[in-house]
Formats: sequence, C-alpha cells, structure tokens
Amino acid sequence: MADPIIIPRIAALYELQSAYLEPKLKKLGVSLNTFHLLMAVQNSGEKVSQIEIARRLGISPATLSETVASHLKKGLLEQVTSKKDRRVKFLRLTKSSNAKLKDVRKLLNNLEDIMLAGVAKSNQGTALSVLEVAIQNIENTL
Repeated sequence: MADPIIIPRIAALYELQSAYLEPKLKKLGVSLNTFHLLMAVQNSGEKVSQIEIARRLGISPATLSETVASHLKKGLLEQVTSKKDRRVKFLRLTKSSNAKLKDVRKLLNNLEDIMLAGVAKSNQGTALSVLEVAIQNIENTL
C-alpha cells in the first residue's frame, strides 16, 4: 500500500491555519480551543448533544463537560436538557458567542482568501467537493 498523500497535507494545513488564527483569535478574546468548540456547536446544527460534540472534537465527554462548564459561566454556551431524555444535554450558542463568531468569520474569510489566492474557481469547486465527500465518509465511520 502506498504512503498517504492527502493526510500529511491536511495536517500541514491545520497546523498553518492554527498558527495564523491563534494570535488573531487571542486579540478577540477567544482561545483556539474555544474557537473549535464554538465552531463544532455551530456546525452541528440545532439540538446537538454534548456527547456528539465530544465525538466531533475527539475528546472524552468528561473533558467536554469541564470545558462546557467554563463556557457556560462565560456566557458563550447554553445547555438545554432534552425533553425526551433528561440525561441528554444539548448545546447552543448564545448571543455573545454568535457576536464573537461574526468577528471570527471575518478572520476565516481573510484566511480563505489567502489560502485560495491563485487557485482557479473551477479547482476550488473540485476541492470543496472532494473535502465534502471525505468529511461524509469519516462521519459515516464514526
């Protein structure tokens, strides 16, 4: 079997993205971990459970519970108990976190412009399609 060719590039992209974003997020008062958590909640849609967020972030539910508690105190997350099963907790973004994410969105748009400079629109569409399939394939195995 041949060595992976895509995963090392994805890892490099992640590392460079983090290096670019971390100091800029810090100026906005958002840590990289908070950014990942808020984006996971936002990207997961309504009524996403804490267990699902932990799975998406690759951390244990216990670790996420500690993180959620601190973000509840900061007013960045809301925790809602499921009406069907009181053991299940859903996470939602607050007005405060949505406001922060608007500022973060500007950073992400700038980063994307930097990343895609010189890449033809048709190639951007192809790359997006490939990434969407890769995401779906991994989600289906989890």
